[in-house]
Amino acid sequence: GVRPENISCERASSLFRHSGPPAEFLEKFRLYYGPTMNAFEAATKDGRAEQLRGELTKLFEQQNQAGADRTVIPATYLKVTVKKP
Repeated sequence: GVRPENISCERASSLFRHSGPPAEFLEKFRLYYGPTMNAFEAATKDGRAEQLRGELTKLFEQQNQAGADRTVIPATYLKVTVKKP
């Protein structure tokens, strides 16, 4: 195992950037980002793909910090670093 003193965690952030509108950026996530692809696959089986698309489009638009023609969405994540002894 790894000793606790060799593990550090910190909050980090980055920006998702896309030269088009949020709905177009969501389409890229739907086609190429595994978790979103899986969510749409499950929603399609339940007949709820359009509901999911609507909810995610709304979320992307709400989080977008650019104008309607571009997309800039901040993302916060946990950065975990493990030092080798």
